[in-house]
Amino acid sequence: MIGALVTLARPRLLPFVLLLPVVGFGFAHWSTAAPLQPGEASALGRVAAAWALLHAGTMWLNAARDRDHGEVLYGTAVEVPRGTAAIGLLALGGTLLLAAPGPPAVVVAAVGCVALSVAYSSPRGAWKAHPVGGPVVNGVGYGLLSPLAGWACAATPADARAVAAWLLGAAGILGVYFAAQAFQAEEDRARGDRTLVAVHGPGAALLAARVGIGAAFVGGVTLVVAGWFPPPLVLLVVVGWQIDRYRRAWASLPGGGDEAWARGLARRLGWGALVGVLLVFADYAADSLRGGPVAGLSARAPWWSW
Repeated sequence: MIGALVTLARPRLLPFVLLLPVVGFGFAHWSTAAPLQPGEASALGRVAAAWALLHAGTMWLNAARDRDHGEVLYGTAVEVPRGTAAIGLLALGGTLLLAAPGPPAVVVAAVGCVALSVAYSSPRGAWKAHPVGGPVVNGVGYGLLSPLAGWACAATPADARAVAAWLLGAAGILGVYFAAQAFQAEEDRARGDRTLVAVHGPGAALLAARVGIGAAFVGGVTLVVAGWFPPPLVLLVVVGWQIDRYRRAWASLPGGGDEAWARGLARRLGWGALVGVLLVFADYAADSLRGGPVAGLSARAPWWSW
């Protein structure tokens, strides 16, 4: 039973989930160039532990509802043990206990994510089966509340740039969600789900993925041009173009391809994120060597004055 539960928790997917609050925390420090304060690292550690339980509980509830027999993104289809749903609910309760000592925004984010997780896979609601409910859960839970939990650990004020980055990130997460369902049309239809891919096919899911991921890249480059993000990040245009080429090749396959295509997209997005981080560090180093303001405090100018 323990082996099955570990498999159903999809541990290979966990790093992507934990990265979301870490990115929120890191962006808060970058945007304000604020040094690490006492207690912030431990607060982020509690959030990471809470989100690890959140991930496991969500996957267990999802497995108890779906009982997959085909391909599973970053996972393997195995027999679901009895009591998996109850264990999932216990894990979600642990999420709330770990988040409780944190800042109010962390508590709100944890309560919201737990509620969305239950709504997503509950036998009655089963929002994951709905064309709107599934995207709402993923866009709000992963795209908005998870980065918010990390940001709240940094205790720095938000501004318009932070909100813009937050919304663009959520758009990208939503695009990834649609891409992840592109190869699952037949299983969704067999369960009677009315997801976008089940109703309109893989082409529609990958088009929605293009809109979401494209909005994140185009919006990010727009903020570079406006002077809100470091100029070197304009090179992410190349990354976005390569990712869209991959998506087009995927969309040309009959039946939505397979799980390997979804992993390939995730891998390319991961490399793109790493390139972005390295460009930000390079910009930080250049500003520091010049002796001027660094990170988000560095004076920026619109593209026409570069």
